Amino acid sequence: MKKLVKKYEDLRNDKEMLQKENATLKQDNATLKQENETLKQENALLKQNNDRLTTNNDGQNKKLKNSNECVVLHDAISTGLSLPPESLEIIAQPCYTSKLRYRSDYTHNKNRRGVLHSINNSNYQYPTIRIPQQYFDVNEQYSIRICLVTVVNETTQRRYIHPYDLEDIDNEDYNDRYHRAVWFPIQETDIGGIKSFPNLRIVKKKADDLKNYGNFIVFDSSNEDSIPQLSSIKDTIKEFNLEKAQLAFTIGKKTTVNNNITYIVFKQTTIFSEEMIENISRESDVDNISTESIIVRPRSSSSSICRMYKYAPRNGFTDSYDEMLIFYTNKLKPRKYGELQIKFEFDGPIGHWSASVIDLEVIDQMVSFRIPYFPYSIDKTITVNIIIKQEKRDLELLTFNYIPRIQCPKCQGNSNKHDLSLVYRNNEEVDDDRSMYETSPEIKKSKLELFD
Repeated sequence: MKKLVKKYEDLRNDKEMLQKENATLKQDNATLKQENETLKQENALLKQNNDRLTTNNDGQNKKLKNSNECVVLHDAISTGLSLPPESLEIIAQPCYTSKLRYRSDYTHNKNRRGVLHSINNSNYQYPTIRIPQQYFDVNEQYSIRICLVTVVNETTQRRYIHPYDLEDIDNEDYNDRYHRAVWFPIQETDIGGIKSFPNLRIVKKKADDLKNYGNFIVFDSSNEDSIPQLSSIKDTIKEFNLEKAQLAFTIGKKTTVNNNITYIVFKQTTIFSEEMIENISRESDVDNISTESIIVRPRSSSSSICRMYKYAPRNGFTDSYDEMLIFYTNKLKPRKYGELQIKFEFDGPIGHWSASVIDLEVIDQMVSFRIPYFPYSIDKTITVNIIIKQEKRDLELLTFNYIPRIQCPKCQGNSNKHDLSLVYRNNEEVDDDRSMYETSPEIKKSKLELFD
């Protein structure tokens, strides 16, 4: 009997041990299952990264040359990185000087370049900017990012990435096709802070490609906001004003993390070019895909070219209401070209703002007005565009820096006075090697009247 009891207890102990081992196996199985799910997620992330490294060039996928490179755009505000206050400046505006062509046109004719040119500055043939000196630091690896964007949408008051392709035709490594941008490293050879872009090309999309383009992505949106295009291509072109485009120039900083290249974008440094306008020919591209459109930027005769010579101040407090003076190389001639219109415009992370100048005075080649208040509270320098036009022509886009009151008023005041003094240097020369006052004695007279 005792043997039977002992045998029963041994069997019960064996059963309990088996149950424990079974529970352990179940737990191990659950752990393995969880690890498998983790591996699946990691695999999905790897696949996603691989997809991001694959570019789509009008339906033909091309792998980036280095599979370890991944471009990730960051908002400089969210990263907490310091942002130098000096601004970029466009000194030669981009323009269309030939037909805007499709990808197939360049495929069939390898010698065709179709690059952007400049028309407002005779010293530069191509789009050109001036870069502040502190960005010429080889250790920091600063770059210029250029994007093609739409003009501000009247409904949403936002800019979108333009669906047409922007590219450097001689250096594919500069083209970030996934983010629809072109990156140019700032180099010591950019003498005097001047950088030209002789190889920039815009490639137009055919109607079918536009239809398959997808949502329109808000330019430099932290949340990658987007808006769907309309069902009709004609309506999409009209809604997003695709016959117009602008170049957006931004300072970026190149870093390398785990063998991946990361570009940090300083959104506050972005400046926008003048509008480039596409005049569709009589036979619309939407109706006939093979039709090419004529790209026109008004070319004036030498007598009507009116370039900005000097202006000041270029910096001021948000509430100072200072007077700005602008001098041009030719008379503005309101009776011939229409009344002058000036608008301050800003489109950035803190909002969109525009204000038209109403107290405008034009005396031959000189313009004076009061700088409007900036409505937002700021803690760092903000650069806004000054859009200047007449009814029959657009004049050169200028910029102005609004400075927060937390900076030293005395120092900034001296800076503004220094800028203003530059306007009235009698030894400054215009493009034809004569002083501005020699060619325009009425300016000297107007200046003396203003400061008597």
